[in-house]
Amino acid sequence: KLKNFVTKLATQHFFDTACGCGNFLVVTYRELRWLEQQTLLELNNTPGAQQTMPLCNVHQFHGIEIDPTAAEIATVAMWLTDHQMNQRWANGYKRIPLTSKANIHQGNALRVDWNAVIAASKVSFIVGNPPFLGYTQQSAEQKADMALIFGKAQGTGVLDYVTAWYIKAFALIKLNSQIKAAFVSTNSIT
Repeated sequence: KLKNFVTKLATQHFFDTACGCGNFLVVTYRELRWLEQQTLLELNNTPGAQQTMPLCNVHQFHGIEIDPTAAEIATVAMWLTDHQMNQRWANGYKRIPLTSKANIHQGNALRVDWNAVIAASKVSFIVGNPPFLGYTQQSAEQKADMALIFGKAQGTGVLDYVTAWYIKAFALIKLNSQIKAAFVSTNSIT
């Protein structure tokens, strides 16, 4: 059961569609690696067990960020978190040279095909804190984003900007019903 659990952890893919500097991805990766480490310590202490090293890696993490500087920071933050978690192993486990990296796509999340960033079939979880902007606070470009997502659907012209992320997430979930999604939300979406 422990081996199966570790394998499952290493096959999960996390997607933050408004990742900023990667805070949600970093915390998720840190906690995933901690859980993996605790499981591996138990597994490796089982009599007759073959030593198993960490399988989880930064390539399991995907994001979209409109700000190019923030996108680069997210990538580096993931590598730093990987390094920190590797140092928790006895004798400091090393993954150098760095061959894997988080897939942080720079662009407008509402104009990017999420299925092109990561195939829906691979996504396990969609998370994030998309921007909240009421209709009167949206720029002309943001209103155009909303029109692109909602088309001519009745009553959508007054929705908060964040609601577009729900529609995009739903589109991915329609392709893979196993995806779990969670966004920071307030009553402004109703």
